[in-house]
This record gives sequence, structure tokens and C-alpha cells, in this order.
Amino acid sequence: MAKTERKEKLFQDFYQAASGTFEALEIQYNITGVTEQLFGKSGEEEEAKAKLRSSHAWATLSALYDYAVDGVDGGADPMDIVIDGSDVIKLASSENYSPSEEWQDIVAMGDARYALDEGQPFMLYKLALLANVDIRTVRNAVSAGELITFKADDMVHVENASARRWLHGRRGFKPTVVAGGETHTNLENVSSPAEFAAFLATRRERIGAAQQNAPDNKLVVFHPSATPQALAQLEAGVFSLPLDAVFPLADFYQLDRKSFLDCVMRVFFADELRMLSSEKEGN
Repeated sequence: MAKTERKEKLFQDFYQAASGTFEALEIQYNITGVTEQLFGKSGEEEEAKAKLRSSHAWATLSALYDYAVDGVDGGADPMDIVIDGSDVIKLASSENYSPSEEWQDIVAMGDARYALDEGQPFMLYKLALLANVDIRTVRNAVSAGELITFKADDMVHVENASARRWLHGRRGFKPTVVAGGETHTNLENVSSPAEFAAFLATRRERIGAAQQNAPDNKLVVFHPSATPQALAQLEAGVFSLPLDAVFPLADFYQLDRKSFLDCVMRVFFADELRMLSSEKEGN
């Protein structure tokens, strides 16, 4: 199903749930004016849909869909997108009317995308939604050792780095597009795998453009593990290289070595960095 067709189907579903729920609200609380404000005065369905389509509520759900499904945040805080979208869905729910389960899946996708980009673990079924595959495919990947999992609160979670590696290159997955490309001008402000990926990808493009007039000065990473595939993963927010590749990578991207090492440790090895820092303070 095409994006516009799917989004329109979801809008129609939201309209049916919201109109039924707010009509029930007026009846049960003996109030008037709510449905009129949301859907117009005429009572005509097309007018009601047009008014709802122009509402802040639908703009919120549309932003949730764009972020969860297509990875586009539009410059807004991703967590606000997910929370606000979830609120709109819940507020359109009542005993007899509620948005479809597909909306719940989209909220779960948005939550998983946020966790993925922030370097946090998340549940297996959410990984399946992100990858656009059946949950059995994810469980098979776990059994094959392709995904690293652990139990927390009696629920199985997937470790973030292995999820990013597994998702990289899968047809059904759309990586997050960080608004504005290289949103940070220096590495000190990069704090997540998604920001790291966007920073490096844009950095390489800029360096490549500057090198066009000097074809003999070819960009090369002087490390045996830095294959084209490894670099592609790096610019997708997956750090699978040995740490001794950090300085050659810093040279490749024309970045300060210490700043780049600090960024890699902060984003991908936060627990190890905290341990080293605490031991240093203890001494």
C-alpha cells in the first residue's frame, strides 16, 4: 500500500473513532459544543472530515506517522512526537470507539525508533515493526545469534548495537533522517548514534566536495578493518570497528583525534567510559 493511501486509511479510521468518542462524551457528561468545535456545525460528513484534517490533533498524528514509519522528525523533539501522538489516540478512545491497532503499532514503532537512535534497548516486537517483518523473523535472528538480547522485567529486549547492525541494509527499514543533516557543528554536541551517523555522513560529503579539484588526494582510511561496508555501517550509526581504528577514522574525516575518540566512547561505550571516569576520580 502506498504511503498516501495508507495515511488516508488511517485518517478515516481516526475520524470514525474520534467522532464516536466525542459524541459519547457529550452524552455521558451532558455537555454540548465539543463535537461542533471539532467537526463543524453543519453535521455534514465531508465538512467534519475537512475540519478534523486541519486540526492540531491530525497534524500531531501525521507527524507521528512520518517519524515512526519514514524516520522524518521535521525538526521536532522525537520523544514529544511519540508522546503527543499517543495522547491523541488515547483521547479518541472510548468503550465503543477506538482507533485501530495499526495506530498502536505506529506508536510502538515511534518509541522503538527513538530508543534505537538514542542507543537504548527495546522489545523484540518493536524491532519487527521497525524492520517491517514478522516477529518470527526476529526470533529466528535471535536463535541464529544475529541479535543479542537480555531479559528485563520478564520481557525480552534487544541490545541496541546489535539491533542497529541487523537493521542496516534491510529493505523494510528506513533509517532516521536527522533534520538539517549535520545538525551539530562540533563533536562535543553529538550524543546519539543517529546524530553521530548524520554528522559523519555530512562531513564526508563536505570533504569530498572540497577534494573534487584535487583528484590525486584520494580519501582513504589507513586501517585494515575500515572496509567500505564498515564505513557504510559507521555512517548508519553502527560502530563495529576495533578501537585502534578511531585515530585513522578521525584523520579520514579530518577531525581532531581526541574529540573523535571522546565522541565514540560517549556514544557507543558509555558504560565503559563511566567506569573509567569513576576509577579515575577514585584515585
